[in-house]
Parts: sequence; structure tokens; C-alpha cells
Amino acid sequence: MGGHRGGRGAWRRSATVLAAVALAATTGCSSTTNTGGSMDPREQLAQRPTFEEAEKGYLALLVELRDTIDAQAPGLEWQADAPSQRSRSVCSAPFDTVDGAENANYSIGRGAKGAVPDDRWQATVDAMLVPLREQGFSEVTVLQDEPGAHQVSVGDPATGARVEFGTKAGTILTLYGACFLPAQG
Repeated sequence: MGGHRGGRGAWRRSATVLAAVALAATTGCSSTTNTGGSMDPREQLAQRPTFEEAEKGYLALLVELRDTIDAQAPGLEWQADAPSQRSRSVCSAPFDTVDGAENANYSIGRGAKGAVPDDRWQATVDAMLVPLREQGFSEVTVLQDEPGAHQVSVGDPATGARVEFGTKAGTILTLYGACFLPAQG
């Protein structure tokens, strides 16, 4: 499993960043909660952490989730030691008009070889919901739930970020990040 272990200190530091993301979003800084147009999109993003701060928090959250999955369903072989950015793009409305605003998607390699057993699936999801809910991810959507094939999406209603976790022949864990502005250089 390599270099991702021992990241609890990084998680605690990053939890502060993710808490700031959640706080900024719940104070009217998100496209999903601020439909009244009381604050322009640039102002909304300016109240959020920087892209770099949010990314650090998202990567730490994925490590925490992978550790949780491993504790519940040992034996998965992750294809990478650490999570990384998979893709980066411009934001969707209402942030698409803000120069420099971006979001990114993150995963741990291409997931893991092996599946979470059916009899461990719900316990694994329940365990993952603990750190996810602490970070504002509270909207659980079951995408698939059949013997041998399961997938859930857990969204943060304030920011639009979401985590997808699924298992069949292999196991996937992906975080689709919210919109942020880069640090001023």
C-alpha cells in the first residue's frame, strides 16, 4: 500500500480546509444554494478556499476513504499508492464566466483489483459515510445495488462535489470536486 499510510496528520490539517469549503458553501457561496443571485459568482468563489487548498483536502479525504474501505474489505489491490488529480476543467454555470475558475476530478489510480464482497458492502458504505458527512457530503444516491454489483454517489449539496464508490469485478473510488479559484501567484 505504500506511501499513503501515516497521513492522519495531513488529514487533520486538510479537514480544516474542507470544513472551510463547507462553511463557505453554506454561507451562500454555492451555485446550488445561492439561487437568488445576491452574490456574483466571483465573490462566491473568492470566499472559498483556493483550488490548491481544496485539492489538498480532497486528496486527504480519498486517503481516509481508502483506509476505511481497506478496514472493512481487506484484500483489495489498489492500482496506485496515492490519490491524484485525474482531470481538470473549467467550471459549469454560474461559475463558467469567472476567469480562472476550475474544478478537478480525483481518484486512486484506476481503482482496485477485487470487489467488496456483498456481505461487506453496506458496512463499508456506512463506515465511509462517517468521514464524508463530517465534510458535508450528505446526499446518498444508490446507483446500483445487485448481487455482485454495487455503486453509490455521495454528494455535497452545498458545493456540488461528489464521491462515487462502486464495486463489481473491481472497485472504484472517485471524487468529483467543486469549483475554486487558483491561488494568486
